Amino acid sequence: MYPLMAAVGLSAAAVLVFVWAAGSPERDTAKQTGTAHPSGEKTSSEQANSLTRATDPARALAQAFTLETGSERESRIRDLLFGWASRDAEAALNWVSSLEDPAARRSARSTVCLAVAEKDPRRAVVLALAHGADEDDQGGLLESLTMQWCEKEAETVLDWAREQPPGEWRDRLLARVSFVLSKSDPAAAAHLVSSLEPGNLQDEAAMAVLHQWELQDSSAALRWAEAFCEPTLRERALAEISNLRHLATSLQEVQ
Repeated sequence: MYPLMAAVGLSAAAVLVFVWAAGSPERDTAKQTGTAHPSGEKTSSEQANSLTRATDPARALAQAFTLETGSERESRIRDLLFGWASRDAEAALNWVSSLEDPAARRSARSTVCLAVAEKDPRRAVVLALAHGADEDDQGGLLESLTMQWCEKEAETVLDWAREQPPGEWRDRLLARVSFVLSKSDPAAAAHLVSSLEPGNLQDEAAMAVLHQWELQDSSAALRWAEAFCEPTLRERALAEISNLRHLATSLQEVQ
């Protein structure tokens, strides 16, 4: 069998949690509030805030950061960043780079890039790299973006990932690609897994591909698992296949 490999958490797309720091980039910016008009119309304060969001998103974000930490603050910041990203993602990321708090910076960058990725994941990857995501990424942003891009352009992404400098980061990207590829071509995904450095990353990627392969071609998946050289991983793989088959049988009996 090919040397076994694995990609951490490939059984599901990365879930990014936005954790906003309590600090504000502009503490001296006053918090603005508006009272709803009895008729339901926007008050002058609300209209001004709406205009600020469109014409001066940096100012609106500074105001949002003055809110107390909580769901309202996080939602406000996220909405503002999404809106800015749709109009000028580069400007939004330039502002994000100015944030001094690392956690706030990572979260804001993730929000902007994920907003861009909804329409153009390739551009989102380019922007993330241009703004330091490869050096300051603890939440798997680039891995998540790579998977979204791979869903649309698998061959292009595979070529791009292979061109990255050898190392763990490159292997993590390839592991993500192998997971996406396993949904349509598990044999090719298994071959890709064999190119990763032996270790936990390769093992986890192998299990993710095996899971998909078992769902599509149980016999081929079993042959691959039985060929695993490492005894512990082979036992784990065979147990996974057994569990999936047992689950499938149970579902059929229920139906």
